[in-house]
Amino acid sequence: MSLVTRLTATFSAGLDRLVGEIENHDAVVEAAIRDNRRAYGRARVRLGRMHEESERLRRRREGLQSKSATWRRRALACTEEASAVECLRRAHVLTAEADALADACARHDALAQQLEREIGAVRQRIEALQQRRTQLRSREASADAANRIRALETGTRLDLDDTFERWEVRVTEAEVESELDPAAGYEPPAAPDRFEAEIVAAEDYAALKAELDALRRDAAQSQETDHEDHDHH
Repeated sequence: MSLVTRLTATFSAGLDRLVGEIENHDAVVEAAIRDNRRAYGRARVRLGRMHEESERLRRRREGLQSKSATWRRRALACTEEASAVECLRRAHVLTAEADALADACARHDALAQQLEREIGAVRQRIEALQQRRTQLRSREASADAANRIRALETGTRLDLDDTFERWEVRVTEAEVESELDPAAGYEPPAAPDRFEAEIVAAEDYAALKAELDALRRDAAQSQETDHEDHDHH
């Protein structure tokens, strides 16, 4: 593939993607449906006129056939040969005209049938376009709703994460400031309570004296045990 061909393909792909992004697909499809409906309506009107024309041709053919039959009866009723021949000649002319109209009616009916088939195809196309448009609208609405919810959830989560982070930073700064402040947590000493001090001192003294008495008792008992052992020996 030449460089020019590659560049052309790349440009075409980019252009198609750009057109696809900026194109209002719903409006384009709606315009196509509207055009098909307009063509469908015109075709229905034309078919109606064709049916009217077919009916007019049939009535005219029937009139010619009726007149031809009348001239045939006249030909049979005439006594003069020249008159009878003239009546029969006129009957033949009318029959030929009626046959020509029959051929025209046949061709006209064939065209009407073809137009009916085309109208049916246009109707099916309109229904298919409407159905596909409805499906794509539903899919687009669902996708758009999902994207909006996902964007909302993502944005809210990011906002909350930022909020929690800022809150944590502020709390941490307050904690650090409290730890570094020499006056933080300092409580001035309470005034001395002499009565409580005397009670505590008396309790300490009593506990020590009881311990001393116990030691003395243990020592005295140890000495008595030693004397008894010495006397026995």
